[in-house]
Amino acid sequence: MKKTLAFLLAAVLCLGLIGCGAEPAPSSTAAPQTTEAPTSAPAPTEAPTTADPLEGVTAAQKYLRAIYKDNPVKTADDYVLTGVIKIGADEYPVTWETNTEDAVPTKAEDGKSWTVVVNKSAAADTEYVLTGTVEDAAGNKLSVEFAHMLPKGVVISRYDQIVNMAYELEDGEATNEAYRLCGVISEIPTAWSEEYKNITVNMIVDGMEDKVIQCYRLSGEGADKLAVGDKITVEGIIKNYKGTIEFDKGCVLVGMGEILNLAKTVEEAYTLEDGQAQKNPTVLAGVISEIPTPWSEEYKNITVNMIVDGMEDKVIQCYRLSGEGADKLAVGDTIAVFGTLKNYKGTIEFDKGCKLIPAELLPDVKTVLDVYQLESGESFEGLKTLTGVITNIPSAWSDEYQNITVDFVVAGLEEYPMEAYRLSGEGAKDLAEGDTITVTGNLTRYKDTFEFGKGCTLDAVTKGE
Repeated sequence: MKKTLAFLLAAVLCLGLIGCGAEPAPSSTAAPQTTEAPTSAPAPTEAPTTADPLEGVTAAQKYLRAIYKDNPVKTADDYVLTGVIKIGADEYPVTWETNTEDAVPTKAEDGKSWTVVVNKSAAADTEYVLTGTVEDAAGNKLSVEFAHMLPKGVVISRYDQIVNMAYELEDGEATNEAYRLCGVISEIPTAWSEEYKNITVNMIVDGMEDKVIQCYRLSGEGADKLAVGDKITVEGIIKNYKGTIEFDKGCVLVGMGEILNLAKTVEEAYTLEDGQAQKNPTVLAGVISEIPTPWSEEYKNITVNMIVDGMEDKVIQCYRLSGEGADKLAVGDTIAVFGTLKNYKGTIEFDKGCKLIPAELLPDVKTVLDVYQLESGESFEGLKTLTGVITNIPSAWSDEYQNITVDFVVAGLEEYPMEAYRLSGEGAKDLAEGDTITVTGNLTRYKDTFEFGKGCTLDAVTKGE
């Protein structure tokens, strides 16, 4: 009886659980229920993008900064910059700008690089900003700025400057451009070779006996006839070869005596923009090719065109040229001219006020102009020789000290007087205004006086009329 009651209770409990919501598993034969998608549901779309459109140009900007952030701030010479940043397969052109006319970026024809051309004769230290701008294919641009400083220009043009620079070269180091020096042959270590057509000579520049320059395997017209004591002009790359300071193999004998590098001056003049003039006066010699305006008796000047060093594609005009002998000039004459070069509406010319000077005094005038670039207290190293006419005698001859101080003018350039301080030598006692003298000594600037310092000597004198 008890067993029967227990069985009935269990059955009731089971039925109660089913009625409380425990749904039976659906039959495998039952048809699946289907419903239509609601009409208000949005149409399916692509997953939204999160890419940054500036990602590529930003990476190029960062790379540009990384390339140049540690470059020197002081930039005294021209320097080269990249024109393209490459990130993966993408290229980003770079444009360079500065905020000064003393450092001008110039793009290469292929666009792969830029060269910043700096003014090596800048009047003062110049701080400037170099800006590089990268651009992507969509035209997006980002820039990077770099601080730079162009130091006051020191133009390496004087012979003593070139020699001293050469003696600062490390073993194996060479100059990055060719230089020209004039000196006297002191020794011939290797005689002329008929087989190799060259000779090796040592020369002394401007009396700098302690800084000999060797001209290694020197070639050129007349090199086979060189002898000790000859005064020559040589051009080439200078290097330090195991302690020997020398013009490297390939150097050329420009000629006998002093021959200035006039072509370089012409090339520089042809880089002037319209209306721009060179900061300092200069001298050139050439052959008259044309006379656009003949001699004017009223204005005492003439305008001529001349060809320098055979550079027929770079004519130099001498505008309203004056000076002794200017009234007799003709096509074909060889002349020397002093003045300031400028670009006047595309014509490269010596400006009004240029002067005709004796051709043989061209090197002397160049030396005077170099002296006038000295700072107070600065001097040339070595000895120089100048010829000019005495215009004043600040200190008369002293029997006690056996010297005299005179002022003189080279090539009639009265605005550039020179002084021979405590000049001594045969004939110095009888010097007078109007005499033409040749003086050798150390050139210096003492305050605002440009002079041969104490110890200068009188080499020659021609009495004035």
